[in-house]
Amino acid sequence: MKPILCAAALATIGVGMAQAMPPHLPAFDPAGGAGTEYSITFYDDTATTHNQWATQRICVIQGPPQGSNATGLWYSTSYYRWIGRWRQEADQIFMTGDFWTGPGNDAIQLELVTTKDEAYGHWEEWIEDGSYGIWIGKGNTKVTKLGTCNWNPPPLRNTTVAETWEEIEKAALAAAERAPVRYLRDGSLAKPSDPGQI
Repeated sequence: MKPILCAAALATIGVGMAQAMPPHLPAFDPAGGAGTEYSITFYDDTATTHNQWATQRICVIQGPPQGSNATGLWYSTSYYRWIGRWRQEADQIFMTGDFWTGPGNDAIQLELVTTKDEAYGHWEEWIEDGSYGIWIGKGNTKVTKLGTCNWNPPPLRNTTVAETWEEIEKAALAAAERAPVRYLRDGSLAKPSDPGQI
């Protein structure tokens, strides 16, 4: 009986220590920061050569924590109105986002490299069609930290976390709408991952 009680006590201490651990560093965006800018590159998974397609820039902003997750939003500074949300648990980052004001969707899953300001993972893109969706991008991705975002949110007027966060979301959306619209050589709208954008 003693070995079982000892094992239970050690397991309880282990769980307590796991919950008391500090956030994983490097954080995707440190709390209280002005936002962190990253480059994000798409590598085509449908070819064995994994050809490099587009590289975009995104600004990542820390939001309120949710349980053991850091959370926030991100927006692109290089692609018009490409915006979404992220969460981080340990070295895993999960991002979702929209482009073309909604019908275009992204899901990006990353793992941070602790010795560098980089993360690697998978980037999926699809378009809503009222059925299964049209899968338009299946890729690997590399994310590299560039520095601090160059954005100037308006002075925050509210004091509650929810009200403050609502103001930050509006400012980030306005910043995302200042990014350029991207086209392909045939004049059609480009997707964030498309090669040959102009």
